[in-house]
Amino acid sequence: MMMSRRKIMVSAAIFIVAYTLLLLPHINLNRVYAEYFCKLGNRLYETTPQGGFVRLSTQTDQGKNDIALFISRSDWITDGQLMGVTTNKASDRIGYLITAFFLALTLATPLNWKRKMFALGLGFILMTAFVMLKLYIIILHSYTLVDWLGLYQEAAEKERIQFWYNQFAAPATYGYSFVVIVWLAVSIGRKEWMLLNNYMATKTPVHN
Repeated sequence: MMMSRRKIMVSAAIFIVAYTLLLLPHINLNRVYAEYFCKLGNRLYETTPQGGFVRLSTQTDQGKNDIALFISRSDWITDGQLMGVTTNKASDRIGYLITAFFLALTLATPLNWKRKMFALGLGFILMTAFVMLKLYIIILHSYTLVDWLGLYQEAAEKERIQFWYNQFAAPATYGYSFVVIVWLAVSIGRKEWMLLNNYMATKTPVHN
């Protein structure tokens, strides 16, 4: 049995309200996410396999670019001073908007609260893993643009990084597609699949 029209409308209303609240600048949840984004990014990527040094920090004076991405070399550290390059990034474009979309979508899904909390927790972990993978590609791409750092400059390597940056990290649409996949994976269980299959079976015309 499929959801009634009333349940669908209630779920749609919950999604709209939740997503709007998550995006309201006055609530500043995006700033909380930016802090979390930087702390986790620094823990994962402070050093890169080829000897790079990475530091992420929040900033408030660059408009929507609320993250400063500093890249250098780990062997250049002298008395805490580093020579490198800083670029401005937007944590909302990289991760917050799609994460908020997932949270709102899951909150609006008609599940019992125990199941819903499980879906929110597991889904947030999966979304964060996706965002951190994007961040890693963005970091590598940033190195390829600064030849005097001497890292990630081999031609085939640069071409490979550029490919993944263009096809995966830069486009925003893939993030929303991933949200739908994660949402389906964590929200639709065996019972829901059986109901959906039974419904589809009753709607499929029988040909003699």
